[in-house]
Amino acid sequence: MTSKFTADIAEIVVRDLGALAQEVEDTPLKDLWEVPEGVKNSVGTLALHLCGNLRHFIGHGLGEDDYKRDRQAEFGRHDASKEEILQEIERTQATTLAALADLSEEDVQKDMPITPPQHEGRSVGFFLVQLCCHLSWHRGQLNYLRRMLNEGARG
Repeated sequence: MTSKFTADIAEIVVRDLGALAQEVEDTPLKDLWEVPEGVKNSVGTLALHLCGNLRHFIGHGLGEDDYKRDRQAEFGRHDASKEEILQEIERTQATTLAALADLSEEDVQKDMPITPPQHEGRSVGFFLVQLCCHLSWHRGQLNYLRRMLNEGARG
């Protein structure tokens, strides 16, 4: 049975993945893989990274998604179409929501089964909050980058 906590996390993830999809939609195709000076990642790269992160840690780590993460490809791939990225966002939402729906209050208290070394020994609950923060942080970067590229097109 889903806990109130995981229902809240699911609401945040749905909200932010919806906003991520809108950012990708609002990015002109010519800007999808653009990396201006002083910026490390493109809109497309950030979108793929966010999906890979959530699918790996929530869909695979907490759920039954057989997703195999290729973190290097998240940052090295520059050929996905806007439609492919939007489909990946949809898959991410579906696998994340499925995994969260199966978590009980007791599950949230357990140690997160897969983590980066700096979060080893943290609870599932802590790590879910961390993942929401990570999603929001990069989504903000992506929003700023998209607006910056749009301003550059007008300037």
